[in-house]
Amino acid sequence: MLIVILALGIANAILFTWVPAVGSRIFDALDCNFEKLAHGQVWRLVTSGLLTNPASYGHLFFTLLGLYFLAPDLERRWGSVRLALFLAYAVVAGNLTVLAVDLLAPVDAQARFHPPAVFGASAAIAAIAIAWARDNANATVRLFLVVPIRGKWLLWATVGIALLDLVFPTMLAEGVVAPLGGVAVGLLFGGRPSLARTLFLRTKLLFLQRRTRSLTVADVLSGRRPGRARSKNPLRVVPGGADDEPRKRNPSSNDKRYLN
Repeated sequence: MLIVILALGIANAILFTWVPAVGSRIFDALDCNFEKLAHGQVWRLVTSGLLTNPASYGHLFFTLLGLYFLAPDLERRWGSVRLALFLAYAVVAGNLTVLAVDLLAPVDAQARFHPPAVFGASAAIAAIAIAWARDNANATVRLFLVVPIRGKWLLWATVGIALLDLVFPTMLAEGVVAPLGGVAVGLLFGGRPSLARTLFLRTKLLFLQRRTRSLTVADVLSGRRPGRARSKNPLRVVPGGADDEPRKRNPSSNDKRYLN
């Protein structure tokens, strides 16, 4: 993923500098443009997270640094597939949060709350920081490679930075509220067990407890599942069979005793 972001960042910078028409077409095909998103181009919710500002190498550098800072530790614990899905969820959540604010904010609100298109991975970086902090509440990490900070304080620092983007008149390529979407994904799917899994297991437990309240001794002895009606079967068990006298049997009749 780091290689893809780095390659796209350098390629877009070269194209925007030397062949701006081509660079604009490629960039516009991958960013999260809300007008085009409304026409069914849903891949933009994910591909926008792979883009960085082609006019500044700083955005590319800090994106790579933010992903590499804590993601390798999560990848060792979760595996590559789960981490990739987690990052995709975070980017999608960040874009949907920006879209929701764009729809709910007044028309005359600040322009930073009505971006026509967004791109970048700040939501994924925020989600990684929250997830790592939940897994390592008492571990120490160096913030920005300099400041030592414990995991539980990193969680609150990440939330605080996301809120500061709303206070100061900053413009983020990802949208000023995108990190909040990443924070939500980190809280839901980070930690052991994650909040999402905990809610799922508790819901399942309540469902099982509700079913067992209607369980009777007859259900246990018969093996029938509680709460499920018996199926209507035209066949029935009747006395008869091997004990009947052979001469009284009539194979051509519809007597269901011959099913025994």
